[in-house]
Formats: sequence, structure tokens, C-alpha cells
Amino acid sequence: MLLRKLRTAWRLSPEARSQFRTAYLLLFWIAIAMHLRGLRWTRQRLRRWSDSPSNPRPDGLKTTLAMVRLAVRYSPWANCLRQSLTLWTMLRWQGMATELRIGLRRVEGKVESHAWLEYQGQVIGDRPDVQQDYRAFEAAIEL
Repeated sequence: MLLRKLRTAWRLSPEARSQFRTAYLLLFWIAIAMHLRGLRWTRQRLRRWSDSPSNPRPDGLKTTLAMVRLAVRYSPWANCLRQSLTLWTMLRWQGMATELRIGLRRVEGKVESHAWLEYQGQVIGDRPDVQQDYRAFEAAIEL
């Protein structure tokens, strides 16, 4: 199993490997920061680390999405909010202004929440129909 994972990593381009490492480390940092300091402090730090989006470079979107998904698959700290914050940060570094959305749904009497990103009104990094399953808050979460 470990050998297969190493083979997968070596097949990636140097840029993709770098993005994978970045996503993996960001997931770890976000998990620790949220546990110790909470969402508000974590998002303030992430915002400070990333410039205001300008000159978007969406050509790297597919690679970034794929590497964040790969990091999530191998990370024990990943959940939808941490994944969304990781992707939000990495896309900001590429000049893309995304919005964090959080939605709720009721399943068998229990309330469930889910986080995802939107770019220019389109869901990214999640199922395109996620909005049908979760009722999003009216406004995007301010990051």
C-alpha cells in the first residue's frame, strides 16, 4: 500500500507534487489552528498569508483541485471545512477570489452541516449539485 502511494506521488509533475505538499501541510496547520484557536483566528491568519485576489489565473485550477483532493484522501485531519479553507487559500495565491459557503440539512431529525467553495457563482471542489442537498446561509462566509 505504501509502495503504491509512493509510485503515485512520483508520477506527479514537480508542480503538482509541490501543490500536494502545500495542501497537505495546510490541512494539518488548519486542523491544529482551528482546534487551538478557533475558526475566526484561523481565517484571519489565512487571509493575512494570502494577498487580495487580483489577476486570476484559473489555468491552475484543475491541478490545484486535484492536489487538494489527493491531500484530503491521505490526510487524517481533513473534513469539508478544512478542505474548503485549504482550497480557498491556495486559490487566493493564484489570484482567484472564491466564497466559502456553509449549508445545513436535516437527516432523520439531525442537523448536518457542509462547507464548499463557489467561484463566480459555480461550486468548485465539491459536487455541482451540493446546493440541492444543503440549504446555504444567505451570505457567503466572510474570510
